[in-house]
Amino acid sequence: MNLQLSVLQREHLQWVRQNFPQEDLGDAIFGAVEEIGELAHHYLKRKQGIRGTHEYHSEEMGDAVADCVIFMATVCDHLGLDYGVLVQQTWEKVRERDWVKDPENAGQGS
Repeated sequence: MNLQLSVLQREHLQWVRQNFPQEDLGDAIFGAVEEIGELAHHYLKRKQGIRGTHEYHSEEMGDAVADCVIFMATVCDHLGLDYGVLVQQTWEKVRERDWVKDPENAGQGS
């Protein structure tokens, strides 16, 4: 199954309103940051070969990425942005950058 970000955002908003009606923008941002921390934690432990198997840490890293995406849906809600449209528009800018051809200026302007 391939879930579109705009659909995720709408479904997640209903879930948040039911489960965490007081959640604000800061809660969503810090939730995403916490998940990035978990991603970093499992990356480091996987690299060090400690506190679990390579597969375990890879699975946990995937979970952290997905949780971060979900928290960002709430950020978009608070900012009045359509998550799918935002990512599509930003990707259109990013994919035009060619850091191999222009390593100094490829990202300027967008």
